Amino acid sequence: MRCETLRAMRASPETDWKKLRALKTRALNDACARILEAVAQIVQNRDGRAHEAYLALWELIRKPDAWIASMFDDFKRSTAVYKLAAWQRHGLVSERELAWFTEETQAAVKAMNQNAR
Repeated sequence: MRCETLRAMRASPETDWKKLRALKTRALNDACARILEAVAQIVQNRDGRAHEAYLALWELIRKPDAWIASMFDDFKRSTAVYKLAAWQRHGLVSERELAWFTEETQAAVKAMNQNAR
């Protein structure tokens, strides 16, 4: 990775940190809405198979709980670029929204997401 990419990964600029904080609530709500939509589908389609539906719900909640935790817990400036990269990788931040951030932060996010593939 280039030097400016590594610098952006260490600590995001104050302007980027403010933008990320402003996006957090919407990104968290969108992530939870996806999970709740999947829950609704399981409940709606249980067709007398309550136990199977329960097991599916338990699995559905257990796995995304770790996913949500990794993207939203320990939310601080030193982890900001990592969080933003995860949000973008999971479709919670669009390319248009990513363009709001500094070029350094955008480059760091793109590098992290490229390496994650």
